[in-house]
This record gives sequence, C-alpha cells and structure tokens, in this order.
Amino acid sequence: MSLAQSIRVNKPPTIFSTILSGLTQAASEPLVTGGLLCLLTRGSTQLRAQLLAPFGITSSLFANDPESIARLAAVVTALKVLTTAGVLRRINEALNRLAWNNWRLKRSGADWQFGPEKKEVILITGASSGFGYLMAMELSKHARIIALNRSPLPADLEALPDVHFYQCDVGDISALETVCEQVKKDFGTISVLINNAGYGIGKTVLETTNAEDERLFRVNLLSQMVLIRAFLPAMLAQEKGHVVSIASMASFVVPPNMVNYCISKIGALYLTEGLRAECLTRYPGGSFICNTSIHPGWHKTGIDKDGMLAKLGIIEDPPEPVIDAVVDQVLNGKSGMICIPKHHQRDSLLRFWPRWAQDLKFGLVGSGE
Repeated sequence: MSLAQSIRVNKPPTIFSTILSGLTQAASEPLVTGGLLCLLTRGSTQLRAQLLAPFGITSSLFANDPESIARLAAVVTALKVLTTAGVLRRINEALNRLAWNNWRLKRSGADWQFGPEKKEVILITGASSGFGYLMAMELSKHARIIALNRSPLPADLEALPDVHFYQCDVGDISALETVCEQVKKDFGTISVLINNAGYGIGKTVLETTNAEDERLFRVNLLSQMVLIRAFLPAMLAQEKGHVVSIASMASFVVPPNMVNYCISKIGALYLTEGLRAECLTRYPGGSFICNTSIHPGWHKTGIDKDGMLAKLGIIEDPPEPVIDAVVDQVLNGKSGMICIPKHHQRDSLLRFWPRWAQDLKFGLVGSGE
C-alpha cells in the first residue's frame, strides 16, 4: 500500500456527495434549522403548507388530519434536535476559542506592530517551497522574514528586500543551534516562529531504516524544540510572541506507511498544547504567548512530484486556504488548533471512536485475511 492509498481522502466529488454535503452543512447550521423551526411553528398557514409539501404534509394538516399532524410533529422535533445540537456546537467552538486564547476576550501584553513599517520579525523554516514559500511571500508584506532552509530560495522570494535567507539543514541540530545564535546577533529576537519544515517517507515500519527514522524526527519534531528553546525566552521577556507549528491531519490518524510521520505530527500537536500549558503555568509572561497548530489535509505543495495522488484519483486542495489561516492567526495574534479544510475538524475526533468503528472507517475489517 502506497503513502497516498493509506489515506483515502479528497476523492472527486459526485453530484450525490455534493448534495449530501450541502444538506449536512445546512442541517448542522442552527440559523438554518432554527429559522425553519420558527417558520413552521409561527409562520402563516400558506407558508407552512409550502414548506411542508415536500414531506407529504398537505393543507389537510390544517383540517386536523391526524397523519399530517403526526408528520409535522416529527419534523418539528427533528428541527428542535438539530437546532439544539447546532447551538451547543457553536457554544463549544466559542469556548474552545476562548480557552485557546488563555480565557481572554482581548489579548494583553505588548502590541503587535505588523504593517508597512515591518517592525516584527518572523522566522519560517522550510521556506523555499510549498507552504513555507507561500507564507513567506504573503507575510513579507507585513514583517521582516527570516527564511531558514537547506535549499536556496526561489529568485522571486530572495529578491524581496525584507526577506533574509539563512541556509541551514534543520535536521542538523548542531548547525541549527549555530544559526539560531547568528539570528540573535543579527536581529536581537523574533516575534513569530513558524515551524514549517517537515517531510514524509511513505514506508512501513519494517521497510524504514533507523537512520531514516532518526532524520525524520530531527527535521519534523526535534528542530521545533531547538528553535523554541532558542527564541521563546526573548518572547517571554517582551511579553509578545507566537509559535506556529504546521502539523497535519496525520496528527489524529495513523494509517499504514505513515507511522513515523504520524508520530512526528502528533508530537507537533502535543508540543503546541504542552507549550501552551507551560506558558500559562510555568513561565512569567507566558500568558502573552500565542500557540497555534495547523492541520492541513492533502494540498498542492509540490510534494507529489510523480503524480501519485492524481493516479489514485485523489484531488489535492489548493494551498491558499492554509496560507490564509496561518496569516490570519499571526496578524491577529490568535491561538488555536486549525484544521483545513474546516470540515476536517470532525476528523480530529476519529481518535476517540471505538476501535471497531475506526477499523470500519479505514477499511481494516477483514484486511488481514
């Protein structure tokens, strides 16, 4: 089984799946279900008759037809349940946002100074391609950029006056520590750290060598801890900072051929959550630090150079929504766990499904026979 085959997502949508998706979204939106409920219980007789016609409930309802009354009661009950569930979901989302932002409605600490004067400094790893390149291009409009990368930058990015390139393999911990010290000498401190560098191998546990595992964990996870140790103290001192980790939907599921990659990505999620907890309870000034984990699905970043995903019928989403989410979090000083596309948020709960349900979801039932 290949890397792409192990996660069967983003298949080309059918007309049926598109309609079903639209109906599901409408049913989960309390403004829609609540509005229908209000119209059915408080609307005019003519309007109610028009709304109920698709359910086989005719105007005989208003002549006290028992069958129509029973159907109406079922529809109203369903709308009440959906509206209540939708309201509770919205409340849950609001509380999560409040919690991620340290239970404050408005951020405290030193003010962010993003804008044409570019007083803030943002360090991005893996900035020569994919998400890193696009983030650097967009954020360079608002801040000075430190691009940390093993490969040279594309000419258009390198030509920007406020983009500063430091060539470094983040998997080489000694070299990374040296570059961090040089950045401190050159810039003093940074405002935002975006840990973007990472890659996958696409092999089973037995096919992967110890050296491959070790390098993947150094690049995908250990480098993030090295960078945090290097720059978080100054962020705490200036009462302003943001640590962003580009994780993955692989933080929540572990399919075949991706075990080491998924371990590194759940590690990135736990690093974000654990660092937030330490900032709140262990470090003076820690409550002023923002922490964000970004969890993309399949996106066009150039990683699928051999067209493997296309051959399997997997459609990659454009990268722009991921970039927009990161830019929004950074420029507005918000913390959070962001899944992209947004509807993948529900997939973050797969980890809590019963084992039998997960096996059914991922096609593992009977696969060992």
